[in-house]
Amino acid sequence: MPRGSARRSGVLLLHGDIKTASAWVRQGIVPSYVVPLAGWTAVVPGGPSPASSPYDDAVRVLLARRVPTRMRAAIGFFRLDDRAVIVVHPRGWRALPRWLVWERGDGVSSLPGLPAARPSDMAMAAGVVPESVRALREILTDRSTLADDVLADLMGALALPGERLLSGQVKDAEGAALVEPTTKAVERFSRVTKEDREIRTELEQL
Repeated sequence: MPRGSARRSGVLLLHGDIKTASAWVRQGIVPSYVVPLAGWTAVVPGGPSPASSPYDDAVRVLLARRVPTRMRAAIGFFRLDDRAVIVVHPRGWRALPRWLVWERGDGVSSLPGLPAARPSDMAMAAGVVPESVRALREILTDRSTLADDVLADLMGALALPGERLLSGQVKDAEGAALVEPTTKAVERFSRVTKEDREIRTELEQL
């Protein structure tokens, strides 16, 4: 799979204010735009991570990063080349992230060894009525569309803001601010990942 970033994008929607979300970004390794939205705060990758490979892939790292309890439920929409990947971070202290992958021609699949996200999980995280699950299923069962359209349609069906951010319209978004990780956070991550194979395995599955 090519590593060019032009075909990778993503937006993570958090339940947290700008200050909380910005502090979370600073403690990570991905420079990101933090954008206030109606009822949510969006985090959008804003450049490569300063960490070594494979953790320099900002989109994949943000996609794989756990969201603290105080900012959940959270839901992320990501494009990895020709695939659409949705990650749901449910509420609850011990709740695990749930994953869904959609690819043109193949439709929906899950990631080996990781909990699968169902349309009902997406609806619950977004806070919409259960009746929206049917619309989500219809979107996901259409194998002929493009990944970008699937992500946009899902966000629309879930009544979520931020679709423009997926297409790269971030810098001009009202209130958007680029937040950089701290040097200490990057150094700490580099020390931990020397012996931590779990994160590497998770990234390689995406």
